[in-house]
Amino acid sequence: MRIRFWSSVEGTAFMQGLMRELTALRCDAGTRREAGRVKDFVSRDYTAVGFDARQCYQISEASYRSAKSAPARLFLRFQQYVAYPVQLIAALGWQRIAGVMRPSASEAAPSEPPSASGSGSGAVRKRSTINDQPSTTNHDVCVVSTNTFYAPLLATYLHPNVVHLVYDLFPEAMIHSGKWMEGTFKVRIVRWITKQTLKRAKTNVFLGQRLKDYVVSIHGPVANAAIIPIGADQALFSASPKERLGNSETLKVENLKSETDARRDSDSLEILTPHSAPTILYCGNFGNMHDSATLFQYWKNTAGGGAREVECGNGDEILKISAPNISAFPTFHFYCSGPKQAELEAVLSLFPVDLKKQIQLGGGLDQAAWIAAMESADVGLVTMVPGSETVVMPSKTYSAMMAGQAILAIAPEDSDLIDLIKAAGCGWFVEPGDVDGLARVVEAICTDPEGLLEKRQNAYLYAQAHLGQDALVDDWMRVLRDTAAACFKP
Repeated sequence: MRIRFWSSVEGTAFMQGLMRELTALRCDAGTRREAGRVKDFVSRDYTAVGFDARQCYQISEASYRSAKSAPARLFLRFQQYVAYPVQLIAALGWQRIAGVMRPSASEAAPSEPPSASGSGSGAVRKRSTINDQPSTTNHDVCVVSTNTFYAPLLATYLHPNVVHLVYDLFPEAMIHSGKWMEGTFKVRIVRWITKQTLKRAKTNVFLGQRLKDYVVSIHGPVANAAIIPIGADQALFSASPKERLGNSETLKVENLKSETDARRDSDSLEILTPHSAPTILYCGNFGNMHDSATLFQYWKNTAGGGAREVECGNGDEILKISAPNISAFPTFHFYCSGPKQAELEAVLSLFPVDLKKQIQLGGGLDQAAWIAAMESADVGLVTMVPGSETVVMPSKTYSAMMAGQAILAIAPEDSDLIDLIKAAGCGWFVEPGDVDGLARVVEAICTDPEGLLEKRQNAYLYAQAHLGQDALVDDWMRVLRDTAAACFKP
């Protein structure tokens, strides 16, 4: 069975993990889960033993991450809204016209026509009957995400088995981000496109229950629906926070001077706070759907409190570090891109140097650097503007939990994000605009290391049990069986 996951931009680690799990489906579930915790498992080639599952995209992750200038961002928009739809139409159109036939595993495999989506064949577990008869395009599944928003509708006219993967709900995402206004002609057109896609797709996959409920409130019942979180790749994080940390608080103090000296030799702004205070990490897109005002006001209030000089360390390793004049303050790391990155830089430029030292800014990271940053952080910061809870679910939450980070959410309580934090017992949340509440939470993070570690451990264990691709692949299997029902016998 051939499965193609289409998106204008290459999927990150979570999607690579899902492709691996789908192509490894000949292993039983227990074997997959065990293998998924071995780092070397990531590099193995499983295409020959499982489904032929792979990504199709126009823009690589590296290209997307490196596009900084205005011309580069403009070219990205051209790729997303022109080149990618053309690529999708050409690939699915050619497959439809050619009537691609793929034989069973016992037959010789003829060459397939070239297409942007690649080629290949594979066998599945015995409970599937995909190999009992020759397969046509009716037995293949085409999963198309809302990146680009009208691509799933195009696919439904060219492929019989389309799964509509709803990452963001349009036009509501644009309305809540402040870019579009309700009632305009383009809003009506895009809403019509979404409604037609929901009706024509064989299956609609939502990232959370509240997101689905909101769609139903706008477009009516969606019978052919499933809920599957994006999740994260469990293979990248094989040790829990307690296993990784050990006696790390002592080690941080002992190594404080050498770490600080090393950073002074680099261009990094990072500096450890007194008593090796926790690190709060924001990693990913910092866009119009993410609340920034609450955090910025908290920083401004902190900056107004002045600064003090404190001693950190013991024995011969006493260091004097300037810190905000409050009872506790963490280190903030931002590795982000997106519309609000410039606003972040502008706000920080107004702060005193003592506060700036506590906030490190950076751009996109390659995978090795990303894993290191994720494992070294104590808390993952996730923010949402009011109204966005009905149309998006921040995917950075899943990878943060899988890496063993507690979650600090600035988001409306009635959201899939807060439901997840409550279910896992893995963090804190404050409503957007509640600056005093944020200050209290940050102080709790800094002054209760045992409670922080417990929430980190809860995040990791919950993610490993429920949000890893080795667990979510079973949900995807149910969706694929229902979508390509002709291929699977009860």
